[in-house]
Amino acid sequence: MAKVSSDIIESFTAEVHELLSLSRKDIIALKAAQLDEETLSRLLRNLHTIKGNARMLEFSTIEKLAHAVEDIYKSVKDGKITTTDRLITLVCAVADKIDECVVSITKKGTDEKDIELYLQYCDKLAAGELIDIESFVAEIKKQDKKLTSDEDDDLNENVSEIQSIRIKLSRVNEIITAFDTMITREFHLKHQLDELQKYEETTKNHELAKIRKQFESDIYALESSIFSVQEQVFNLRMLPISIVLNPLENAIALESINLKKKVKCEIPATDIAIDKVILEELSDILMHLVRNALDHGIESPKERKAAGKPETGTISISCLREAKHIELKISDDGRGLNYPKIREKAIKLYPERTEEITNMGDRELSQFLFQSGFSTKDNVTELSGRGVGLDVVWSTVEKIKGRIKIESEAGKGTSFILYFPLSLSTLQGLFVYSNEDKYLIPSQHIVDIIYRKKSEYVTLQNQSYIRLEGQLIPCYSLSSLFDEQKTADNYDADSILIAEYMEQRIGIVVDQVQQFVSLVVKPLPRAFKNFSILQGIVFDEHYDIVPILHVPDILKKFKSLRGYDIKKYEAATKKRVQHILIVDDSETTRQIEKSILENVDFVVDEAVDGIDALEKAKSKQYDLIMTDKDMPRMTGLVLLDNLRRMEQYKDVPVVIVSADQSPKSITEFKASGANEVITKGNFERGKLINTIKALLKD
Repeated sequence: MAKVSSDIIESFTAEVHELLSLSRKDIIALKAAQLDEETLSRLLRNLHTIKGNARMLEFSTIEKLAHAVEDIYKSVKDGKITTTDRLITLVCAVADKIDECVVSITKKGTDEKDIELYLQYCDKLAAGELIDIESFVAEIKKQDKKLTSDEDDDLNENVSEIQSIRIKLSRVNEIITAFDTMITREFHLKHQLDELQKYEETTKNHELAKIRKQFESDIYALESSIFSVQEQVFNLRMLPISIVLNPLENAIALESINLKKKVKCEIPATDIAIDKVILEELSDILMHLVRNALDHGIESPKERKAAGKPETGTISISCLREAKHIELKISDDGRGLNYPKIREKAIKLYPERTEEITNMGDRELSQFLFQSGFSTKDNVTELSGRGVGLDVVWSTVEKIKGRIKIESEAGKGTSFILYFPLSLSTLQGLFVYSNEDKYLIPSQHIVDIIYRKKSEYVTLQNQSYIRLEGQLIPCYSLSSLFDEQKTADNYDADSILIAEYMEQRIGIVVDQVQQFVSLVVKPLPRAFKNFSILQGIVFDEHYDIVPILHVPDILKKFKSLRGYDIKKYEAATKKRVQHILIVDDSETTRQIEKSILENVDFVVDEAVDGIDALEKAKSKQYDLIMTDKDMPRMTGLVLLDNLRRMEQYKDVPVVIVSADQSPKSITEFKASGANEVITKGNFERGKLINTIKALLKD
């Protein structure tokens, strides 16, 4: 078994004790109410939890026993057998055996026990066979007598030896909420302290000054103690992330065998602990992303070999802690995302958005992967057809107050990067003001805070945009969500929060960004339940209620207001970059020509001869090709002939640069399809630039 921390073992054993206690009550209750669906479902759920956790930690004895009892009650549910005294005697004996295994884990670190007799009787009963329960009880008593006195001592755990207790999560949450109230009250005291200081300065009362200073010292000492104890309470809900990372290695090994792929897994050891609530959701997210990498990302050994890659693919998972946030990266070195196919599938699913999708960049196209039912695979495999898509991953990430982004390069692989908080006990965000109203905007969707003068905005069809990192980003006044009289063009404040959702960005214009805070969230009052743009409330330092804005819904509402195609504007206003290929076997000549052309903003690639040039021309479209005549492997004339046979290069300008100045050669060049001939003996910088610009109609 892989090394597991003592904290995880303690958590597991405490949970099994609790679930067994609940299960015993349900077992007895089912005797009186044979088909009580609620009780039966709860019992099966608890048995399944014991079995699943035991499997994850490789406690196979407990797993087998829980599975055996689960099979019995599945037969009860299906009506194959009924709850009898024999059944209750048997399953209670199995529960006692599981208890023995749990104590053995605590004492010896192993759950190994002889359970063959238990499994035989359980299998018979689940199959509907009649069992002799008296014989079973007699047999297990014989087995018990064989225990040595040392083993008997091991099974007796004294109260004084108990090193941990199990606390319900609801109790921890209640304590956390109480601390939040305490902190808010403490903020209120600090506000009163400020008022006291103002009064002191007005009255010049020295005695009051002494009292105020002592009061101030006590408040700040209290604040330090409160935050320290609150942090310790938060840690009660924290578990090591390794509890969900460690089982992935086995899962990857088994799934890769089923898919007939060679895959190795790289998961560096980490001691990072996160909120149990997040951990429970994270398990399914990671499993799906790993399966996605295996099925969609990693190629077959044959495909990898043909692509010049090692036959064994790699899936790596890295985890970094940044302040109070986690960055979790799931990467593969597979084929990468097929953006042309994503675009094709998106157009097929959303024909009414054909023009918009056609103009989308790769980053924007990634959003479709998170749409329900979207897949680029033509055939559904057992792995990819499990009924869970990336849309579920996205919604679960939202649930844990996180965000996700994709990085991919064709032929090199794909990375899914998750960002989420260490704990859901508190929410981090920014207090902002808009139209004199105060709001909290959660920080997980805010990627930047910038300031702009009104003169720096671009206005298109009554919509304001700003330029940022080469993009046009639409900006909306936050107040327009609540006050229809105020539009994006009426603001004077320059504070802009750049928010990102589904790989799209907008600017949220506010009057003021006040401060970054970390506070406990309280649910919305019932009267506000239908406001989707609100996700909860917090109390500020004045004990005033501040609504929390739900950024995804805000972005959706703002997006519906967009009335101009940004891509068309950018295409019309942005000068197109033109690409030129220089072909010459002389490195010096290539460097001279490249330097001249790059100085006038052309993008230049190089090729060492005709064959090299043809390969580059097939993989990339050039606006103009400039080539030497005499080169090894393939001359300029042969290259020109090959280019004119290619559909995409029939009309692309080709310039011959040659030392041969004879009229015959120049005529031959022109007859072969050259647009211009420049002789090396008459090579001038200005002439070269003018010739190329004329050919490109620049």
